[in-house]
Amino acid sequence: MSGPRPDPDAIRATFRWLAHAPHGVSEVRVIRPGRGIVGIGFFDDEDAFVRECVRSNAAGNVYVGIQPRPRRLLERAANVVRPLRSGAARKDIEVVTATVVDLDPVRPKDTASTEEELAAALEAAEAAADWCEERGLVRPLRMMSGNGAQLWFAVPPIELTPDNRDAVQAGLKAFEAELRERIESDRIKVDSIHDLARIIKVVGTVSRKGEPTAERPHRVSVALDGAERREDPALRERLLSPPPPPAPAAARGLPASATGLAPRATAKARRTGDGSYDWQSPVEMCGPVQRLWNEGAEDRSLAIFNMVRFFVHKGLGLDEITDLILEYDRRGLGKLRGRDGRAYVKSCYDKIAASVRDDGTVAPPCHSLQKLGYCRVNREPGVRCELYDFVFDIEKAVEAIPEDCPARELEYRLKPIFEAIAHRDPSMHGRYIELLEKRFKLKARDLRRAVSLAGRKAASERSGAGRGQGDGGGDDAIEGEIYEDTCSYYTVNSRGETRTISSFTITPTMRVEMEDGEIIFGRAHTDRGAVVENLRLPLKAFHSKRDLIRHLPSADLQWTGSDNNVQGLLRVLARRDVPRRPGTTMIGDYKRDGVHLWVGPDCAIGKDGFLRPSPVVFVSNGGSLHGRVRYVEADEGDFLHVARKVFEFLPRLNRPEVILPVIGWFFATPVKPRFMERVGSFPALFIWGTQGSGKSTLVIDVFWPLFGVRDAEPYSATETEFALLKVLTASRSVPVFI
Repeated sequence: MSGPRPDPDAIRATFRWLAHAPHGVSEVRVIRPGRGIVGIGFFDDEDAFVRECVRSNAAGNVYVGIQPRPRRLLERAANVVRPLRSGAARKDIEVVTATVVDLDPVRPKDTASTEEELAAALEAAEAAADWCEERGLVRPLRMMSGNGAQLWFAVPPIELTPDNRDAVQAGLKAFEAELRERIESDRIKVDSIHDLARIIKVVGTVSRKGEPTAERPHRVSVALDGAERREDPALRERLLSPPPPPAPAAARGLPASATGLAPRATAKARRTGDGSYDWQSPVEMCGPVQRLWNEGAEDRSLAIFNMVRFFVHKGLGLDEITDLILEYDRRGLGKLRGRDGRAYVKSCYDKIAASVRDDGTVAPPCHSLQKLGYCRVNREPGVRCELYDFVFDIEKAVEAIPEDCPARELEYRLKPIFEAIAHRDPSMHGRYIELLEKRFKLKARDLRRAVSLAGRKAASERSGAGRGQGDGGGDDAIEGEIYEDTCSYYTVNSRGETRTISSFTITPTMRVEMEDGEIIFGRAHTDRGAVVENLRLPLKAFHSKRDLIRHLPSADLQWTGSDNNVQGLLRVLARRDVPRRPGTTMIGDYKRDGVHLWVGPDCAIGKDGFLRPSPVVFVSNGGSLHGRVRYVEADEGDFLHVARKVFEFLPRLNRPEVILPVIGWFFATPVKPRFMERVGSFPALFIWGTQGSGKSTLVIDVFWPLFGVRDAEPYSATETEFALLKVLTASRSVPVFI
């Protein structure tokens, strides 16, 4: 267990600064990078908020809603983080009490910030805070979010009504856009978090993004200016006042939209360090849009129109959109070849401008992407949008089915609804089943069974179980299915009841393919907030409950599931998309699948020198040889200088008839595997002489260090047979001295 730990006092200060209690409850979301939301809770108890933030931080990054949530949501997960998949949406927010501006340094995707990048964000935050103060606003509090900076603004409560909701939302967006215009540079970006339902990092929790390194470490978020809440009446009035109206559409050469507004350019496309566009991902994109950007579509006109719409939706101006689309077409689409590309893009832009909404924004091209088959949201139950909070609406789907629907048609139309319910949190199943029971006069027991079967079938399809076995193979194939909570695994019975079966969850980081099977590497997150690193689970660990428990290295890792649940755990881990690398238990010569290297305990050496990272993972077989071997990278000049001295003086250590066989044997050991291939055997070397003649010294101080073994005593011939076998089977090419 290592790395930074959450700060309970700072977390408590966050809860107090938010001051949600008089207006509702605080929503906590736990998001694991690359996995999405793994837990949500609603809190009106300060101690519970602190406790759950600390506990859940082991499972992912911990966030809290900027605005209070309605108290009615408390019953969904009262003062505890549970495995819910959706929290409050924009329509749920009833009161505005704060706004936050988020400054993020430009850096490689999915990595933590360097100290230099973080310093740039903090410097920009300081300048922005000065600017706010100069204009009569209460100076915002600066927060270090772990990888960037945030400015926290408190405002006297604004009760949202149908009359002012859109104006307040527009005011939040305009205020953020104004600061963005003054802050953003080629080094700093301002993330868009003005939406009423947006969340921010809980200050005091650990921010984890990517793998931690010395240059890009994980950090605990910190309040740089304390956490005293000072509400700003002037900012409240500013948010309530509508932003200045845009120039008339006709004057800007745009068609008049239904709202009389035109799209607002509130953002800039991402650029690289040299100022050119980041063509790989010029704006934040969901998977379907990224696919459209990378691959295009058969209907090239539709591809261009959708990309223009998405860029308008993201707030880019016409000039940047034109540049991006022209390059998009040039890189393979070919629709605009021989045409006036700028006029074509302008025409698309004008058509999209006609659909601008009241707040100056444009809807993303979600429906079009769904028709193209690129986006599965609202097409398949349980599929969530990566950027927005859309999901299959069960209640609307039920209402759309007539109460007197014929039985055969009802069976067909209920199928996707059962699948959608199965994907929801088990605590919500009863509500949906009751809805179906009342509307269609069906028995609750039969409905529960249908939901359970739908969930099992979906899980079977995901894992590939039962493939090729016909329709009857599904139930057996997924026996033992388990589900993942924030810090535990649980099972669900046919009645929808849950049972926790572990005190931990596992985050796999790598799958290593050994000659005798795979090993899953990872870390465990416990329900006590601890992290157990360097977890190593070979496939034999999943043979039974007993085998799994034997391979769990900490008393904090407890498992009460069945043997079948152990197989369910293997299915969960196997579904994760993690790097796969070959592995070996042998130090030294490695030759497999066309790869020929020299493998060390923590490195690999190829014909051109050290390889970092090593393409082959060394896995100890339980012996101790690897603990004695170290290879150090050296400068070419230093290496040649030492080599000349070694080769000059090595033959002089003893008489030729004594030293030459020793030199020959030691220098042949690295290629022992080649001898075994050609000759079928390799000799052992016996060095003999009188007591004190220097036999051991010759090996320990001269020859062993030449082969990477330093400061080591010889192995004892009186060791047990098992111990000697472990040593001798740890390498085929590193000399062992007994």
